[in-house]
Amino acid sequence: MSKIIGVTEARSKLGEIVSDVSKKKESYILTRGSKPQAAIIPYDEYLAIEEREKQLWDERFELAINKSRTLFNEWLRSRGYDPEKLTEEEAERIIKSA
Repeated sequence: MSKIIGVTEARSKLGEIVSDVSKKKESYILTRGSKPQAAIIPYDEYLAIEEREKQLWDERFELAINKSRTLFNEWLRSRGYDPEKLTEEEAERIIKSA
């Protein structure tokens, strides 16, 4: 469970907060005017979040590439081409002439 602390108080206790976060693996939510503004989390948690974000981005990119490939193949078929038999040069020529 995260500890909640105001920004002003956190400023005066920063060393203690950093120790708690790094040694005890505690998290802090910083508030301003009772509204959450930021979080301080252990560095290994931050790295795990960054890695997961990268994995999600890679997955979305792969899905977009596959969808584009499918749509392009459908487009080629609608114009009488067999995508399986086209060379890259032929596909490029078709794209440029479209």
